[in-house]
Amino acid sequence: MTVSDLRRDERTAYLESLLPAHVLQRDAESGGLLHALLGAVAAELATVEDDLQSLYDSWFVETAPEWVLPYLADLVGLDGLPSDLGSGTGAGVSRRGVVANTVSYRQRKGTVAVVEQVVRDVTGWPTKTVETYRLLGTTTHVNHVRPERPTWASLRDAATAELGSPRLAQGALTRFAHTAHVRRVDPGRHGGRGRYGIETVAVFVFPVQVYEAVDIAARTLGGPGAGWATHPLGVREPWFAVPGTETTIEHLAGEADLPVPLRPRRLLALLRAARARGADTEPPTLPVAVRIDGDEPLAPWRVRVRGLEDLATEDPSGDPSLGWQVTVDPVCGVVRTYLDGVATLPGSVLVRHAYGAVADVGAGTYDRSPGHAEALADDPFTGDTDEGGDRVESQVLVRTGPPAGGLRTTVVDGLAEIAARWAATTPDLTGGTQVLSVADSEAYPGALDIEVPAESRLVLVAATWRGRQLLNGDVEAPVPGVYSPDGLRPRIVGDVLVTGATGSALLLDGLVVEGDVVVRAGDLRSLTLSQCTVAGRVVVEGTAADGNRELAVTVRRSLVGGIELAGTVPALTVLDCVVDPALTDALADPAPQGPAVTATGTYVTVDGSTLFGTLDARILDVTSSLCTDVVTVVDRQRGCARFSYLAPGSRTPRRFRCVPHPDAAGADWPSFLAGGPGATSLGSPFYPSLSPAAPGSVRRGGEDGAEMGVHHHLRRPLRADAARRLVEPYVPAGMQFGLFGS
Repeated sequence: MTVSDLRRDERTAYLESLLPAHVLQRDAESGGLLHALLGAVAAELATVEDDLQSLYDSWFVETAPEWVLPYLADLVGLDGLPSDLGSGTGAGVSRRGVVANTVSYRQRKGTVAVVEQVVRDVTGWPTKTVETYRLLGTTTHVNHVRPERPTWASLRDAATAELGSPRLAQGALTRFAHTAHVRRVDPGRHGGRGRYGIETVAVFVFPVQVYEAVDIAARTLGGPGAGWATHPLGVREPWFAVPGTETTIEHLAGEADLPVPLRPRRLLALLRAARARGADTEPPTLPVAVRIDGDEPLAPWRVRVRGLEDLATEDPSGDPSLGWQVTVDPVCGVVRTYLDGVATLPGSVLVRHAYGAVADVGAGTYDRSPGHAEALADDPFTGDTDEGGDRVESQVLVRTGPPAGGLRTTVVDGLAEIAARWAATTPDLTGGTQVLSVADSEAYPGALDIEVPAESRLVLVAATWRGRQLLNGDVEAPVPGVYSPDGLRPRIVGDVLVTGATGSALLLDGLVVEGDVVVRAGDLRSLTLSQCTVAGRVVVEGTAADGNRELAVTVRRSLVGGIELAGTVPALTVLDCVVDPALTDALADPAPQGPAVTATGTYVTVDGSTLFGTLDARILDVTSSLCTDVVTVVDRQRGCARFSYLAPGSRTPRRFRCVPHPDAAGADWPSFLAGGPGATSLGSPFYPSLSPAAPGSVRRGGEDGAEMGVHHHLRRPLRADAARRLVEPYVPAGMQFGLFGS
């Protein structure tokens, strides 16, 4: 039953309550014609009420829909409001904050605080504004000495040196003095020029999102001394601290307010402050917490910063029996474990930390609800229409820990439970959807062997599933199909093997798969990978008899090591993804190379994606994408290539605004792509962004003037342009404005 049906029934009951009881009784005895009439009237009444509620919401900027905001902007005299910053993609930024705060901006016009706030509201990125004339090295007057601005650097002040590092915050937090620049400010490609001028206001934006990961299963790197990596693929991953929330416009951002990597010395200072409080005080909120073998988080004195302090030789009470200690490396994202001072390998290590990324792509602890809903809505699975279509029949919960009623402790056991329900004759649960929700971020070893019966679908999702708590304290039983895909990143250590009967479907969401996802020969109807990280390849097998000839493969917002489809598979869609063969062996040096997509008999659609490797297809539609290696299409009379980078030598259908020109000579691997030599690694928060040296034809060559590649949906160039335009009236008089980091 849909929401509109519920509203109609509710309004029908309301109208019937206004009538005398004997009228309703006579209507029921005479066939219910009056009830049917009231139902038709109630549907229109619900429509009118919803419209009135929408109009009432439009009076206030906090509740107005997005299309009303330009009209509210006209009321406050705000000109130049951008038309679209990608809010419809789920990854853009709303214009609501700019419209709501315009009056406050004007009350503080000409201050650096309002410049910082305007850029933050327009772009949606944390921002730091610096009046760079305060950092110029000058000869001071003896009557006006400025000891806080020395022209020399102390070799003993390592914390200040770290703050000045461009790798930390692009130089936004530096305290070092600089000589004056006489050129006009120009951010440019290579760090810019004119930053430290007398009339310069430098605004630094940080287009990085920080995600808190709670009790993530670390991955062992080898022996006891090698340690445990928090990245699911074992690569280097810098930790972050969750930025604070600024509550006033007057507040100027500092290190604690920005999404910057967690400095070891900053972590050490926080740990020392926590140790000084003692065990009797309220536990502090630290950016890092470690659990060994499922026990409680280690006390602050048991967590040591690698390279800055040694292991403790006794506990705070003087007892030399130490137990577990760990050293943490926030630069590499590695935890090393010690038992009584000796490097020891425990059974499991769970880490609470934060990591950064430019976009919500791949498995992660971000809120995946919008993307999951889109994946379900776009799934071509229809189910058995005679039995209710794609309804959710039941749900199984998987979580590590002691067994409980209805709880399975491994994914293999959960799949066995669903298989038993499918095999049961009473009730017959085939023809609908079964949901298997993994409710923690543990590692689950073992390959998954899945067989989906005809006209059925399995949804394997990282999500919590719990009942709703009532006002009286009671908890309702959880409803199948109602779950929360947020805050989790479970890891499947093995392959995922699936065999499907006619009309069946499989949807994976929010999982890290360390092996391959293999569809065996059969007749699967649809395979959807949504917001997953697949360290192996997505492989679809087929034979002459069982060729998966109706299969539609969809990969969206995911990181995969490659895609290889049998020639009988008809359709493949790659949406906002990264296909990188380096994922297949992330620790190898040099990184492995190979084909990105091999689908010689398939109609391939690629939209807003980055492909590191060759692409072979029968028919191709590609839009706003980066194809770093040769693209070969069999049928070039159909399909189209639009707003994309296509490697020299590619044989594609007709092109529209693609680079480079087919006749142009170019390097085998363009240096401006993040996957090129010396570029950002898999664990970098900027992977796989364009480098600052990328030409404008690539940075703004995508559809709508956005960048090509997997970050196209972020509309980053459009955000930066809107910020430059809207902040201009608020820049202090006589000052120049430069936007860095965009």
